[in-house]
Amino acid sequence: MPTTYQILVPLIALLFLGYTVTQHLRGRHTLGELIFWGLFWVVVVAVALFPDVITDRLAKWLGIKSNVNALIFLALGVLFFLQFRLYFLLKRQNHIITDLVRKVALKEKEKEEQDP
Repeated sequence: MPTTYQILVPLIALLFLGYTVTQHLRGRHTLGELIFWGLFWVVVVAVALFPDVITDRLAKWLGIKSNVNALIFLALGVLFFLQFRLYFLLKRQNHIITDLVRKVALKEKEKEEQDP
């Protein structure tokens, strides 16, 4: 008999996956993002449906004795990766905004000089 968790997690994952597909179809997500989030939610559902099998194999593969510790270790690794990626995306966005502000300021200055 499945637990409440094993019923709710796949339903929630389907909602998020549907949202991601909708965003992709609207052009707000790239194909790479769609694939990434699709795989992410498939893994979440798999862990919810078969927690012991998957986490035991993960623990064995990582060389960690406890399956819960292996899952926490993997989750922290994913979070650090996403934080690292987010940091560089924000840094790139700041550079783009700075360049844009400089270009607008130079155009305004040129316009002021032409129209005294």
